[in-house]
Amino acid sequence: MTIDIYLACPEEITDSALLALYENLLSADEVARMKRFRFPQHRQQHLVTRALARAVLSQYADVPPECWVFTQNEYGRPEVAGPVVPEVKFNLTHTDGLVACAVGKAEQIGIDAENLDRRLAQGELLELAERYFAPSECAALRKLPAEKRRERFFAYWTLKESYIKARGRGISLPLGKFAFDLDSGDSIGISIEPELDDTPAGWHFSRWQEGEAHRLALAVHHPGGEMKIDKRWFTPLIS
Repeated sequence: MTIDIYLACPEEITDSALLALYENLLSADEVARMKRFRFPQHRQQHLVTRALARAVLSQYADVPPECWVFTQNEYGRPEVAGPVVPEVKFNLTHTDGLVACAVGKAEQIGIDAENLDRRLAQGELLELAERYFAPSECAALRKLPAEKRRERFFAYWTLKESYIKARGRGISLPLGKFAFDLDSGDSIGISIEPELDDTPAGWHFSRWQEGEAHRLALAVHHPGGEMKIDKRWFTPLIS
């Protein structure tokens, strides 16, 4: 099974006519949410993310980008409501300097991106880990030399976010109730406490970097097959 990853950099899309075209694709609710952001950077991030989702989904179904209708599940995850339900599942992520959309014929799919330039001191990394991560992850983080902890922290964080987004239940899934193993070989292992009503079987995880600043993780539930990733940079309505 192949998962397609579409990437865009909002800050590099500066053509005012193109940005106006993006806004015309959005629903009234999407535009209203965009205008509630305080900073122009975050308004553009939202605009490009929503335009990207619409343009990407139109690669998989004969529906114009402006015609897609979205809803949210009870935990806030965007889902297609019409005019047709495509054969693929999708998930979105955005951070400063990057937006991404993952698409594939999987039962569940989640993607997360983080910018390593976030100002987090070593003490803050460990404090956040102790608050949110599983004990085994905290122990692995503490064993690392200080200069390697930041990379590992964001590896855990993006993987955890990708998993809860794939499950579609957001922060209702406690981050400390499942743990990733990054030290037992090339594959990424996960252990899940029974109360989360899930097992590791059928889950595939991947993580990678885009440039110096960005780290991404992908979670896909697809029993019975390997997962391949096809990444591409995609400017909505041009590529």
